[in-house]
Amino acid sequence: MKGIMSVFKRRPAPTAPSFWHDLQLPEAIYAIGDVHGRRDLLAAMEAVLAQDWTQRSYGDVVLLYLGDLIDRGPHSAHVLDHLTAPAPKGVRRLTLLGNHEEMFLAFVDRPEANMAWLDHGGDETLNSYGIYLTKSEIAGMPRSKVLQHLRASIPRPHLDALRRAPRAVRSGDWRFTHAGLDPNKPDEAQTAADLTWGAAGDVTALSQGAGRLVFGHFAADQVRTIGQTSCIDTGAYATDRLTALRVTPRITDATTEFFEVSNPDRTTRQ
Repeated sequence: MKGIMSVFKRRPAPTAPSFWHDLQLPEAIYAIGDVHGRRDLLAAMEAVLAQDWTQRSYGDVVLLYLGDLIDRGPHSAHVLDHLTAPAPKGVRRLTLLGNHEEMFLAFVDRPEANMAWLDHGGDETLNSYGIYLTKSEIAGMPRSKVLQHLRASIPRPHLDALRRAPRAVRSGDWRFTHAGLDPNKPDEAQTAADLTWGAAGDVTALSQGAGRLVFGHFAADQVRTIGQTSCIDTGAYATDRLTALRVTPRITDATTEFFEVSNPDRTTRQ
């Protein structure tokens, strides 16, 4: 018994799982702001980005979606169809978990406890899957019936992709999150509230920013940048404008470039 107890005493305490995913150093990362169900704008943006990486002969590209792919806009299911399809040659797709994806997954698991999601664009997402039920209709249904509707209509690969999504990504000295971070904490001390829900507020409002950080979540009409900290959520579902940012993590002093699409026929670079 003494020997067994000594083994238990020597066993290290389990550590909390890291929210961070290491992307290593691709040639280029194209961070794409909050899509919110706007499949049309996403298609237009990816066409512009493909032209850019082709012209620059990049062979190792990451399309990094900063979360909030779903809700509010009309085509959330189509957006997730696209993101779970094979990427072009030389391109990897990776999405971060946004607060809207987190609400969606919570609803799918326990709809009766997460009805508030429907008031934040969730009803549009259900509609995109062909589920046309009002909040009161869902509330009045047996849980088993609601789950039957969800499981019959939402493809498993969509849910699996979102459940695998990291909350934050690092590549060299660049960091990417959905909702910024708390600049007073080291990376490993950041919480889900900091990374996914923006508990510290819009970091671009601070006097010095937070280093090489790119995030979304805080929608506005324009990109906000201070130093090398940028918020690129330009409110696609409401403003008809989607923004992306190219960074080249292998080159420490390389310039960044913003891209914006406002409809499939008009594109601007900044």
